[in-house]
Amino acid sequence: MAENIVIDEATLTRLKTEYATLLDDIDTRMSTYKWGNSPGSRLNLDEQFPLRLGGADFAAAVSLAKDLEKIRQNLTGRIGDTYTNASNLRWGLEYLLADTNHIEPLNKMTAEEFESYIPTSTTTPGSGSSSGSGS
Repeated sequence: MAENIVIDEATLTRLKTEYATLLDDIDTRMSTYKWGNSPGSRLNLDEQFPLRLGGADFAAAVSLAKDLEKIRQNLTGRIGDTYTNASNLRWGLEYLLADTNHIEPLNKMTAEEFESYIPTSTTTPGSGSSSGSGS
């Protein structure tokens, strides 16, 4: 039998932190980033890769460079979509947790406390005053 899935405040907070970490990692890697140990391993995924595969007359190298550029653009597009989705989830959880923390005390309100939000008399148009609210 499958276990019950529990989604509580701790789970939502953990997920929010994971999404924030993912966003930070994407920000780091989308700028100039050292991908390996060699001095030439610094690349910016937002820019065309600096390739030296021969001259303009070397058709296979030109074709390879064009294909790599298509892959780079596809990759950055997917990373951009992931960033957008992770950002939406991160901020959605942030607001959900904040709203929940704001609403939680209202769930424990007594009838007498709730009554204070209900006017006991009303005003008529143009009178500009009321005779009170709550008890």
